[in-house]
Amino acid sequence: MVSGPQDVGSAAEEAARLFAAAEHWAHTRGRALLDAEHLATGAPECTLCPLCQAVGVLRQVRPEAAGHLLDAAGSLLAALRAAVPAPDPAPAPTPGVQHIDLDEA
Repeated sequence: MVSGPQDVGSAAEEAARLFAAAEHWAHTRGRALLDAEHLATGAPECTLCPLCQAVGVLRQVRPEAAGHLLDAAGSLLAALRAAVPAPDPAPAPTPGVQHIDLDEA
C-alpha cells in the first residue's frame, strides 16, 4: 500500500503506522488467512512455523469463534495504535547549510 517514498518518522510514528497497517490487514484479510491452502499444510516446516501453528489451531475451532478471535486481534491492534501518542507535527525545516563567502572582495 506504499504509494511512494515516505520519510521515516520517530519510533512512535513508525509504531503507529505499523499498528494501523496491522489493524487494516486484520480487518480486511485476516479471515482469508484461515482458508489459505499454503499455510498449515502439515509439512515438516509447518511444525516450526508459529503462523502455521496458529492457523492450524484456528482451523480446528468453530468458524464463528475464529471470526471473533480475528475481530479481537483487530481490536487489540486498534488499542495499541490508540496507546501510542500522536506524533507532533513536523517543525518547519531549517536550512542545513548556509553559504558563507570567505573571499575578501
